[in-house]
Amino acid sequence: MAIFALMAVFDKYWGVLRRLKPLYQVFNLSKAHLLKRQREAFKRFGIRKSVFASISSADFKHLPDLRPWSDQAGSLADSTQLNTLPTPIANALDQTWINGGYAILRGYFSGDFIDEVNAEVDQLINDQTIDFNYSGKKIMFAFRKGKCLKKIAHDPGITQALSFLAGTEMVPFQSINFEKSSEQRTHSDAIHMTTYPLGHLMAAWVALEDIGPDQGPLKYYPGSHKLPYVLNDGFNHGGSRWLLGKTAYLNYENHIEDLVYREQLKEEVLYAKKGDVFLWHGNLLHGALKMRQPELTRKSMVVHYLSPEVICYHEITQRPALIELENT
Repeated sequence: MAIFALMAVFDKYWGVLRRLKPLYQVFNLSKAHLLKRQREAFKRFGIRKSVFASISSADFKHLPDLRPWSDQAGSLADSTQLNTLPTPIANALDQTWINGGYAILRGYFSGDFIDEVNAEVDQLINDQTIDFNYSGKKIMFAFRKGKCLKKIAHDPGITQALSFLAGTEMVPFQSINFEKSSEQRTHSDAIHMTTYPLGHLMAAWVALEDIGPDQGPLKYYPGSHKLPYVLNDGFNHGGSRWLLGKTAYLNYENHIEDLVYREQLKEEVLYAKKGDVFLWHGNLLHGALKMRQPELTRKSMVVHYLSPEVICYHEITQRPALIELENT
């Protein structure tokens, strides 16, 4: 009975406990080896703060804006390096990146290779090497577990293109595999994986099967990457010195929904074929539509990239990101 009583108390106060910033700091202490790069970056940019402490965009307001050159360029064609990229990638970037904040690479990966990827994912799940989390919708960091998945994350054409846009090396640090649509509301990745300097987060999404309107396809808002970043000072996050806001992320999503309406942003939907790739800027507003037929799958994979030289942190939870980079 005492055990059940303790469990009841834990359940009652878990919502408050998970909002305590000091608990995240204790957790970070246990992962100190994954904060080595952050510590080096803190020194590089003159951040006089422990890597175990809470951190947010407020800690960088006094520092200069050092965004990638492509965020300030009028045209990618102004750079002679554009011609060093594979022609299909260069053409796709030149068409939509500057004004749209994205690029679509149709048929980038072969169907046969994608079949190998799906077979590998199934095998890794059967072997219990990877599994779904986050309400059973996401498989995190699978690119570290499979050869085909690693090939996607380290694809030379994609990494070269993103490094070109950033003006510095961009490397994969996180992957998410989906069996079905996330049905996630509109957001910017920068609220989840914020960088200083801003702009050094980009992503590649890969269709692992044909995806149509019934499967909850991706939606995105061309040009929204040019809007000011929505960070904690841009909405009511409800936090304090010691506590994170109780409904911080919900408030953020509602703010973004209002922003889309106010700015009259035009929604585009990505209907993809197996092997298509969608590259996007870390501040591009995007999400996923609801599934019209929940029994269907929407197999896909997203890889997030950043520069090893920047600071990366989670704006909502106000903690430095635990970063484990790997070589090809």
